[in-house]
Amino acid sequence: MTTPRSYDRWGKERMTDEDVYRYTFRVAYLSHLLTSRRSEAQEKLNADQREKDTERELNHGRISGAISSSINSLAGMLKGPTKDRNARFPTEFLKVLDQKMQNIALGKDPQYTDSYTRRVIAAFWSSSRMVSGRPSSRDGPASSPWRLIRENRKIEDLLRLFVFTAAQTLRRDSIITGDAWEVKLSTQVSVFVEILRECLVPGVDYHVPPEITSWLEKYSVELADGLSSLTGNPPEDMTLVKSTGQLFGRLDSELQTDVDAAKKLFTTKAALLDLKACRPFTCWRTQEIAHLRQLVLEMIQFIPEPSRSIPSSDTSSYVTLQPPVSMSGSSSTNGGPPNPPLDSIVESIIDSDDDIENGGEFTYIPPNPRKCYKRLLEICIGFDLEAIVEFPEDQEVSLMILTPEHIDLVNQCAIRWRITDAYRVICFLDVIRYKYERNEVPIECIPEALGHVAKAIHDVGLDKWSRFDIDYVSTVYGSLFNAFVGTLSEALENIMGLKAELLKPYVNILDTLRSSNLVKRSEVDIEGRLNDLADRVRTQAVCQYTDKNYELTNKPEANRAIPLLNLADYPEKQAKLLNKRFPEPILGQLDLTSLALDSWIPLFLTDVDNSCLPLREAARAKPPGVLLTDISALYRGTKSLLSVHAAFCPQSSVDYDISRYFEPHILQWLLNTYQQTAQWVSMAISVDKLENKFEAEGVEGYSSSIPELFGKLKSLVDSLFEFNWSNKYQEARFFVGLSRTVSKLVGEYCRHVEYLFMEEMTTQEAQPQKQYSFIEMAKLTTYREKRVEPFNFTPSSCVKLNNIHAARSPLDGLYARIDVDKISKVLEEHGPAVPEKAGRQRFLFTVKVVRAEGLVLTGKLDTFVTLSDERGSQFAKTRTIYETSNPRWDETFDISAGNSLCVIASVRNGAIIGEHDIVGRGHLRLHPRQFGDNLAHDLWLDLHPTGRILIRASIEREKDDAQFHFGRAFRSLKRTEADMIRVIVDKMAHLIRQYVNRGVLMALIKPTAVGNDYSKVLGGVAAFYRLAIGADETNSVMSLAPKDKARIRPEALTDGEIEGAIAPLFDYFDANFQILNSYLSPNAKETTMVKVWKEILMTIEDLLVPPLSVGPSDMDPLSDNGVDVVFKWLKFLKDYTYAGGESPVTLEQLQNQRYCDILSIRLYYDWTTDELMEECVRLVQQNLFEAPTVKKRSKTVYSQRNLKTIKERKKEKKRATQQGSAEMILRVLRMRPGTSDFISQQLEIARKIDA
Repeated sequence: MTTPRSYDRWGKERMTDEDVYRYTFRVAYLSHLLTSRRSEAQEKLNADQREKDTERELNHGRISGAISSSINSLAGMLKGPTKDRNARFPTEFLKVLDQKMQNIALGKDPQYTDSYTRRVIAAFWSSSRMVSGRPSSRDGPASSPWRLIRENRKIEDLLRLFVFTAAQTLRRDSIITGDAWEVKLSTQVSVFVEILRECLVPGVDYHVPPEITSWLEKYSVELADGLSSLTGNPPEDMTLVKSTGQLFGRLDSELQTDVDAAKKLFTTKAALLDLKACRPFTCWRTQEIAHLRQLVLEMIQFIPEPSRSIPSSDTSSYVTLQPPVSMSGSSSTNGGPPNPPLDSIVESIIDSDDDIENGGEFTYIPPNPRKCYKRLLEICIGFDLEAIVEFPEDQEVSLMILTPEHIDLVNQCAIRWRITDAYRVICFLDVIRYKYERNEVPIECIPEALGHVAKAIHDVGLDKWSRFDIDYVSTVYGSLFNAFVGTLSEALENIMGLKAELLKPYVNILDTLRSSNLVKRSEVDIEGRLNDLADRVRTQAVCQYTDKNYELTNKPEANRAIPLLNLADYPEKQAKLLNKRFPEPILGQLDLTSLALDSWIPLFLTDVDNSCLPLREAARAKPPGVLLTDISALYRGTKSLLSVHAAFCPQSSVDYDISRYFEPHILQWLLNTYQQTAQWVSMAISVDKLENKFEAEGVEGYSSSIPELFGKLKSLVDSLFEFNWSNKYQEARFFVGLSRTVSKLVGEYCRHVEYLFMEEMTTQEAQPQKQYSFIEMAKLTTYREKRVEPFNFTPSSCVKLNNIHAARSPLDGLYARIDVDKISKVLEEHGPAVPEKAGRQRFLFTVKVVRAEGLVLTGKLDTFVTLSDERGSQFAKTRTIYETSNPRWDETFDISAGNSLCVIASVRNGAIIGEHDIVGRGHLRLHPRQFGDNLAHDLWLDLHPTGRILIRASIEREKDDAQFHFGRAFRSLKRTEADMIRVIVDKMAHLIRQYVNRGVLMALIKPTAVGNDYSKVLGGVAAFYRLAIGADETNSVMSLAPKDKARIRPEALTDGEIEGAIAPLFDYFDANFQILNSYLSPNAKETTMVKVWKEILMTIEDLLVPPLSVGPSDMDPLSDNGVDVVFKWLKFLKDYTYAGGESPVTLEQLQNQRYCDILSIRLYYDWTTDELMEECVRLVQQNLFEAPTVKKRSKTVYSQRNLKTIKERKKEKKRATQQGSAEMILRVLRMRPGTSDFISQQLEIARKIDA
């Protein structure tokens, strides 16, 4: 099929204003014609019946011809939608139609009250009801038209049946004479078509094919053409024509000439032919066909010419249902049948190619309708804008600009020129756009025009628009977007001076454009334009920051950190101001605060980096130009800015590690403090006046060095807390470094104090020199044994011990202040996943030298132990234990080493002159695989050439951890205190063992046959003791030497005699316990006295039983008298130590498990060897049964990291149930013959139990 006329050349023609006028005038004139004839037709329908009957007789010939023409075209109209033979009405439609016809027939429908309509509908409804039931057996498959209608569901079959039924009904009416029934038939058919259209409205229950709806609309229009063409009155009102003349500047005479010419040339038939040529394309046929039906129906209802010229071929389908009739008469009045059906006529007009000249021009449609329409719209808007200028200021003006007359004219032209609704609103927006760009319309007109476009998109989906309209609207939206982005860019010239209310109209329009997604269809790069705006903001932010930086850095400041500190405040303050003005991003994407901060923060961080070296140099200057408080403030300011940047710029991360700048400052500071600990300790001790400060401090008894040093440590902790470091892991590492400093400072202090303490302890011993030592050694008693010079303690020694003990409390306060447990947890959770290399690991070996035995067969030694590595480097040395072959040291040493450690233990005999003789030597290797279970392992080392030594070893890994460092600090305090107390106890132990030994005991209980001058001997010894301790002669009571006492006693020993044997010891205690009680702190006093009591018990044990060993002992059991004397000594010493409850030692502490074991020796002395062995086996089995399944761990560094853990360990040790031990039985058995094998067996069992 050829393209009708010049439709394909619409987009190529150029239009002048004259061309626009000509086609606009024609549309205005056509509108006038249709409006006037519609009014005349309405008046005729409202005339009474009689006047219309008369008019029908007078004009019988003319009416008959018109009706004949209409009815003859019914066959063409009833062809149905031939373009789609498969179009069927839904099955539910007949039910809806049946109910509708029932209501009309029964008079229940107020819309259809005409008597002829009700009669015809009733007849047609009755025919449908007669065959609505089960079909009769006499009927053939095609005997019922209704059955065919239900099966085929063709709308044209239903309409044909209605025409046939209506014709029969009207012809049987006796009132209707002549051919008048034919007019009423057309009216009733038109009414029935309207009923069908009402019943075919699509709903939720069924779908109506659009082909059926279109066909009924055309059919209704064509039916109405027969009667509508009978009227025609001359025009009386030409509003649109006059408006067109005024719009284009035509005079009244010129306009009248154009009107006169139009009467002959521009007819409704030409308009109908234009519409026939404007066949819709397939892609938008469904929408466009409805508009064409309306226009065709509007014309053929009132204009007779088109209907007469419409061909009516192929009428056989209609003739089979309705025989040919002669049509005459006129249209009925109210109460008569309505207009004849026109839908088929409309469809036939649209589908027919008759009277269309190929290649011809349209009458009413310009060659380029869109350009013509756009130019007309421009002229109208320009005309109305000029008129608006003359309006009073208080008169409201529509944002549409156009007057109602011009709106009507533009709409009529759009309808006749087939301008789509989409193009209308787009064109209006386009015209308003460039009018705004020329400052001819206000900005408020833009949202109004955009609203019309949005409504059009809502009413008709964008997917149903033509491609041209979509491209056009995309282009217009893109132009608008570019224009307003440019305006917004100019407004961003000064971001700190912006006001939100000034940007709001532009931002709202841009939001509307972006939300439609039409800008994306154009060639506009939305992201690029928005990025340009963002770059604009960044550029302005950089300029403002640069100006501020120049202003601050050019101010003279002595402190180099002040400009940076002031500069750190600027971005945050400005960001708060911007965020207050613009809390939400512009266009949902342009966040001014984020963009500004994204420019300011990197610049500030660059300035911070550039100032790194100058600040470090200033910090190293004398005096320093930058303090740690300045660095801390700068860190907090930088950290705050980074937090603000992270909050406002989550998508733009700053590649800046704050630790890269500030961490070196802190690490250097930590290193400086670590290196200065020795200096701090030396200065604190040098100014510490121990005696004087003690008197001022009162009960606690510590001196000034403790508060001074720990005050310094507290200030270091506070300084580190002031940073408020954001990275918790790094902060924990800093506190680990500070904990290392604390540990070192405490260790240095312990070493200094212990050194001073040991100096005091050895001063009295160091007085004899070389040859004079022989004179001292010659001061022997009659027993030919060495006499130990009594040592008197001084208050300063007590203060030193108090200091060590008192340091634990502030150290525990630092532990809590730092919250070391939390720091360790942070390190554990956030530490590196990859462990350190094994080669870099170090271990802390804890080696305790317990005791030795079997060093010599006869005699006694002054022994000490040295620990060295395989290269001979000595790293530990014990104190000297005098006059024993089974020494007990109980000294612990910490040795830091690598993967393993070879320990060589050498037992030496102290010599006054020359080198110390080696008594025995043994070695062991400590390895983490063997001792890494945190358990204490008892190791007996065989010494070469004789004897053996007990070493207790444990290993734990050294960690750079705060808990570990504090544990070492507490361990340093605890061991230093223990060492100092041990020295005090050792000084007393020499006197204790000198006066409480078997020699004194034997002299007391055995009579002698040789008489000696006891007065002379006693006087000499008493004088010597008074010289040593400075006591009065009356207060000194010395017992005689055992060999000088009489061998024969005339009577039993009294308590006074027994106590008198150890009276010098009590005198010594009286002289020194008073010093200790007065100057030691309560805790230090209690600890010291407990250790002294332990030494007394060990001395008593040694009198009764030999030490535990495998071999037999040459020690004989004491006699009953000797045992009684020993236990009375024990009672006297206990009562003296308890002092009636005035002593710091409680009775529970005095009567401990060792005390109970000593009391059991009296019982074991009387048992036979077999009974002792049986009891030993029983106790071993009991201990084996009650032994814990898990061996108790050794005292690790972590178990001593604070006072809480230390107290918990003490409580745990105290709660542990102490059962009877078989050790004392084994020691008794050593004095029995033939028990070596049994003792060896039991010791092996005990060793396995401990393992």
